[in-house]
Amino acid sequence: MSSRSRIITIIIILALTVYAGISLYNFWGHHVEVLESLHEARREAAELQQKIADLEYMLANIDDPDVMRRIAEEILGLVSPDELLITDGAGAD
Repeated sequence: MSSRSRIITIIIILALTVYAGISLYNFWGHHVEVLESLHEARREAAELQQKIADLEYMLANIDDPDVMRRIAEEILGLVSPDELLITDGAGAD
């Protein structure tokens, strides 16, 4: 193999290595973004599962006075006549 062929071969190998490195870097960046999205989706799913479990508990124990009070306060936004409601003036959520 001549000197010129070796130089061309080295240049081609170097170019392919640089291209592979850049591609791998881009792939890794996308991979990290996807993993972050996956973790966020799993966290949201866990929160929703907890909320579903709470609602199922309330539904199963609807006659319990504590559950009735919780529904009235958290879901309906009601307060007892002896409680003072203080708001920031921003209105409902």
